[in-house]
Amino acid sequence: MSVAAAAGLATGVGGGPDRLLGAVVLAVAAASIGYTAATEARYALRTDGFGVTRVDLGNATAVAAAAPVTYALSVRVGVGAVVASALVGLCAHLLTETYAAPAYCGSFVGMATPAAGADLGSVAAAGAAAAVVFVLAKRAFNGFGGKLGTTAFVGCLSVAAVGGLAPGTGAVPGPTVAAGLVAAAAVAAVVTFLVSVRLGRGPVVASAVVGLVAGVVCPPLFAAGDAVAAVAFCASFAGMATPERIPGPGAMLLAGGVAGVAFVGAAPYFVGFGGKLGTIAFAACLVTAGGLSLGRILAPVGGGAVTG
Repeated sequence: MSVAAAAGLATGVGGGPDRLLGAVVLAVAAASIGYTAATEARYALRTDGFGVTRVDLGNATAVAAAAPVTYALSVRVGVGAVVASALVGLCAHLLTETYAAPAYCGSFVGMATPAAGADLGSVAAAGAAAAVVFVLAKRAFNGFGGKLGTTAFVGCLSVAAVGGLAPGTGAVPGPTVAAGLVAAAAVAAVVTFLVSVRLGRGPVVASAVVGLVAGVVCPPLFAAGDAVAAVAFCASFAGMATPERIPGPGAMLLAGGVAGVAFVGAAPYFVGFGGKLGTIAFAACLVTAGGLSLGRILAPVGGGAVTG
């Protein structure tokens, strides 16, 4: 998705120095993601044992069930993908906090739209695939925003591999709209983080509230309201990260901005796929966390530095 985003940006801004800038951005992003992924892989390999528990089965069931429910709300009822997913996440939290996160993951699968050829059957199949991935990945990349959406995206890709889904087409928005989307993403990520961590409401509620507000308020308020709602929801997934991964509002502002840039660049790709927004947020968190870690390694603070 990061490669797709960089390609989209390069295509959208033209050639010459702009393409060089796109290549530099891609190189930095790749280095940051690679560093973070390598660190997580080492941790996963050190983890002893792997078993499937009753909780895992409950989690898988929640993922699989939430996908078609969200699709039905989004397409059949007509509330739209953002509002449908946010509602499912909030309702799942109210019904059972234990299975709120996996249900929210399943709701991202259900954000698939007819633009990708999605119907209730293909979404149900993608939900089942995502349920398996959710259990298999239970010890990897915990605390990173966007992990749930990436799980959903893998489920959709699995169905696409056998012809059940095919991405629609889109275009990179113009500079003015793009700038507004990046700004909205940065704000949405920080708001989600503050509600989740500082107010103690937790990541699912924080993201779902931001998504619900954006999905209801933005479409009638802005000319590009649907895109604003989508990018705000996308960035809210980055805002679900824990402080151990993204250490504070300043870093989260950066992660949200990165998610906004990636959202703009990835606009032409995987249109209508569930989990696309979460995958963008996940990549943004990896880039931000990896960049911060690399920065500390390359420019460590001296022992005698004044920190007051």
